[in-house]
Amino acid sequence: MLKEVLMEIKSSRIYSKALIAKNLNVSEEMVDDLTSQLVRMGYIKEDLGSPTCQSKCSGCTVSNCRIVPIKTYSISPKGERLLNN
Repeated sequence: MLKEVLMEIKSSRIYSKALIAKNLNVSEEMVDDLTSQLVRMGYIKEDLGSPTCQSKCSGCTVSNCRIVPIKTYSISPKGERLLNN
């Protein structure tokens, strides 16, 4: 199941937990768990960047900032090797 989620992430242009869950006929919670496992195992990289803010929230001086970071994933070289096998 991990490899199937990895293939879904690679084939989609944007990460959609709902779409992956639908395509694999599993719950969104299962997709969350499997995605977390892929991150821990080093098959994908997680980026919590924001499209409008270049600084990390911990270093920002704005106390009432309402910017919600967008979580994205990219396939690591290790993940690419798994998919090519």
